[in-house]
Amino acid sequence: MSKLKSKEQPKRTATELALRQAKLSANSLLRAEDLKGTTPAAATKALARLAKQGVLTRVGKGLYFAPKDTLIGKSRPSEMAVALKTLEGKTRPTGASAANLLGLSTQLPARPQLVAFTSNQPKNTGAARISLRRRSMSHPLPMLEGALLEFIRERGESAETSPEESYRRLRHLLKEQLQMSRLRELREAALEEPPRVRAMLGAMFAYAELPEGLWEPLKASLNPLTKFDFGLFSELPNAEEWQAK
Repeated sequence: MSKLKSKEQPKRTATELALRQAKLSANSLLRAEDLKGTTPAAATKALARLAKQGVLTRVGKGLYFAPKDTLIGKSRPSEMAVALKTLEGKTRPTGASAANLLGLSTQLPARPQLVAFTSNQPKNTGAARISLRRRSMSHPLPMLEGALLEFIRERGESAETSPEESYRRLRHLLKEQLQMSRLRELREAALEEPPRVRAMLGAMFAYAELPEGLWEPLKASLNPLTKFDFGLFSELPNAEEWQAK
C-alpha cells in the first residue's frame, strides 16, 4: 500500500490571521504586531478591513478591540485596558489603580492612574491620568508586579486596608502567587528605583520568608547609614533591620 503524502496547509492570508486572532482574543485589544505570520503592513490593512466590516472596533490609531456579544450589546474596552495596551512595555498602574489591582482598596478611579516611562505625553490613552517618568523602562513588568512596585514606591499611601491586612495580602502574593522568575524580575526592576523602594521591597521579601539570595542584592545596594520613611510599611516586624526611621 502506497503511503499518502500529506499536503501542505495553504498559507493563511493576513485577513484570515486577523479574523482568527480576533476570535481567540474576544474582549481584548489588538495591534498589527499581535498578528504573527504576516508583514506589519499587511496586518495593519487586515485589522482596518475587519473594523470596516464591524468585526473589530477601532479605539485609536492602530489599536482595535475584539468585542464580545453581551445582553446589552457589544462589549467595550475599559480606559485602563486601552491605556495599558497603548503604553505596553512603558507603563505601570499607580496610586489608587495600583492599590485596587492588589486588592488593597475597593476604590476604582474614574480616571485610571498610570505612570509612563517616556519623555512625551502619550496619545490614545483616553481619560487616564498619566504621570511621566522621563527615563526608559529597562525591566518591563507584568501589570501585577508593576502595581506592587509602584504601591511600595508611594509607601502604600493608597491602601484602604490596615497595615496588618496589607502585609498579609502582599505576603500571600509574594509567597504563593508569583513564581521565582517573576520575583527576580521584580527585584531587578527595583534595583533601578530609589533606595527607599529597594529597602521596603527587601523588607517585604524577607517578611514573606523568601530565599535570602533573592533579597540580599537589595540589602547590599543600601547605604547602611541612611534611614528611610517607610510609610505604611513602618510597622513591618523587620522594618528597623531594613533601615526604617
